[in-house]
Amino acid sequence: MPFNKINITFSPVQLAAIDAAITSILANLPVQFNLTKDERTELPNISDERYPYALRGIEIHGPNNPILVSGFAGTQADATTDFTFYNQSEDVIQRLKQVVEIVTDTQHVAGSEAYEWLRELYRASKAAAENQVPGADTVVDDLKSLFEGQGDSPGEAPPTP
Repeated sequence: MPFNKINITFSPVQLAAIDAAITSILANLPVQFNLTKDERTELPNISDERYPYALRGIEIHGPNNPILVSGFAGTQADATTDFTFYNQSEDVIQRLKQVVEIVTDTQHVAGSEAYEWLRELYRASKAAAENQVPGADTVVDDLKSLFEGQGDSPGEAPPTP
């Protein structure tokens, strides 16, 4: 990727609008859970393979066989409401995943460009230190632990076989 493609920052207005949008999303969730890692894996859930069975059970079998609905796990109405919320949440989750992917990729580009700038600063500082430019040793000494031992030095081409 070419160097210096992004060169932007969020304005205070943009950050406030994003924060307000996230706050609004959280405020509009009718209930919020914070499961532990164990709870996330232990709670039975609807996976892609289970979804068609849940759909048929909730929309066909339960309503057509009310005598079989024990109420132990809730009523038919409870199951229908939970399933509706599950489906609504899936749409929201997919949209939020797209937003997170876009923001993450954009952050990655910005970080990559900042890191490439840092590599160039280190390379230039090493060259300047070799030519006894005042202050260059300080920059090299501060940054060398990041770059030493990581293979080729910044700005150098790998050896050809």
